[in-house]
Amino acid sequence: MDVRTDSEFFDAVVAESGLLAEQSQLTDSTVKRLLESSYGLQGKLVRIPTEKDETFRLQGRDETFLVKVSSPEEDPGIVQLQTACMVHLERTAPDLPVQRLVRSLGGAAEVLIPAPTGPFDRVLRVMRFMPGELLAKHDASAGQFQLVGSSLARVGLALQDFDHPRADRLLLWDLKHFHRMRPLLGYLDDREKRSLAEDVFDQFDATVVPHLDTLPSQVVHGDFSPFNVLVDPNSPAYVTGIIDFGDVVRTPVIFDVSVTMANLLGADPRNPWERALSVLDGYQSVSPLPGQEFEALVVSAQARLLLRALITQWRASHLPQRRDYLLSHSKPDWDRLASTGAAPAPNCPFTP
Repeated sequence: MDVRTDSEFFDAVVAESGLLAEQSQLTDSTVKRLLESSYGLQGKLVRIPTEKDETFRLQGRDETFLVKVSSPEEDPGIVQLQTACMVHLERTAPDLPVQRLVRSLGGAAEVLIPAPTGPFDRVLRVMRFMPGELLAKHDASAGQFQLVGSSLARVGLALQDFDHPRADRLLLWDLKHFHRMRPLLGYLDDREKRSLAEDVFDQFDATVVPHLDTLPSQVVHGDFSPFNVLVDPNSPAYVTGIIDFGDVVRTPVIFDVSVTMANLLGADPRNPWERALSVLDGYQSVSPLPGQEFEALVVSAQARLLLRALITQWRASHLPQRRDYLLSHSKPDWDRLASTGAAPAPNCPFTP
């Protein structure tokens, strides 16, 4: 049993999640040199802004690659967890459109870069750049959202027998810790938002927490969001790419579904649950969930949406130079959470 206070636990999760680490950048010329010496790759390198690691697009002569360099504040063991998960899917589920790793000249999926500063060596990885349109930029139909849900279920099934020594990492986004995130309420100065947030915490405590130890758990993708799913409206499969395994973690399976649903809640204020339930329908068609988990799923989807808004609020307090920008981007989450909370809870679409 973890005897730390919620505030102490929150600080520990933040530290392991690496969200406050200052980004130490390598020069483009250094990255190019590493790519040529370790992978034999050359081309035009373009930096892509990201939250933690350094990310680049490498345009080679015949192919485009995605290049990632971890932060010197991130434990290489956590990166290795993500890599091992991708390698597992490559081997056991080659039909899934998961981003593929490129091996180094020595046949490795990762290359360690000794770090002159920071507690850890950095990890260099190269992946094949996947073409396609982000789901976030496409107005999907109910049937297409069902295909998103079925794709998520297929990834989950392929990961059922995957394990790793760091699978139980502490991750701020992991909903199994949500009930210990109340310290985030201290960053809210809006009475209406705080009331809304406290209501979600109370529902989670009553509905989800009593079952945390009995909910089926495994390693999951952890962030199957519209920004990590590539689609092609002209393809019968619709989902053509699954990217970013940065939030891989062992957690109750329903939380993997919650993430995808949360990103769709309140998108249509007139029917805030419609798109999320379409995803659930697709998931159910491949990997049926027990009916008794539905109420916990409904609450945890709202909890995930709230968590994103609260983390943005918290980050704004630590990054005053970006405060206005961050808070403007969190406003839609609060609006969607309010419209979802005001709507009747959906009825269970499958037999308990």
